Amino acid sequence: MVMSSQDALSKMEAMLQEHERRIKTLEQKLGGGGGGGGETVVQQQQQQQQPQQPVSLTPKVISIRAFILEKSPTDDVQRSLVIGYYLEKQSGLSAFNAKDLERGFVDAREKVPGNVADKILKNVWKGHMMQVKEDKDGLKAYVLTNTGTKFVESGIGK
Repeated sequence: MVMSSQDALSKMEAMLQEHERRIKTLEQKLGGGGGGGGETVVQQQQQQQQPQQPVSLTPKVISIRAFILEKSPTDDVQRSLVIGYYLEKQSGLSAFNAKDLERGFVDAREKVPGNVADKILKNVWKGHMMQVKEDKDGLKAYVLTNTGTKFVESGIGK
């Protein structure tokens, strides 16, 4: 007996439907639900075995520009202090110099003051910065004092 291609195709479709019915029955017996989500047990197991993305425990790094806008300094002396804070806390510098502060102003798209060293000295007089013994790149180097750090963290005198 010779089958026509139409008969062969119909027989194959019937076999495929029977196999799908059996698979769904097996999935239901194995606890896969079968049909609800459209996923096979194998697919569900693969998803469970995929490693999950680790949660980052490091704080999100904020841009220097956004940091200055967040702190809202009112003048160049306060802006210099905020940039110094940013350089220490966010950029990880152990000390900074006048060139570092100038670069911070540029990176923040702020107008660079005419005499950055003067702004540093005013912060030193207020007790917000202090000079360190070692120079940095041939220039005097500075760090924030505890008072300066607290002043920035408290929101610039709010």
